[in-house]
Amino acid sequence: MRTREDLLVEAGITMTKLKKVQKENDMLRGQVDMLQRESEYWEHQAKTLEVRKTKLEGQLALWKGTAP
Repeated sequence: MRTREDLLVEAGITMTKLKKVQKENDMLRGQVDMLQRESEYWEHQAKTLEVRKTKLEGQLALWKGTAP
């Protein structure tokens, strides 16, 4: 049978592990948030480049004299 002191030590160890897991969880959530912001940024950049590409293709067609 475990003593009260043994139970307190075990509870302390469990709390320490819990705090470590919570800290790691917070860190990972921060990384997820950062990756989502980066993803949104690069999606916006890709859309911007697609628009620029379309405009430049139109200008090139006009320059070549092959515009519709």
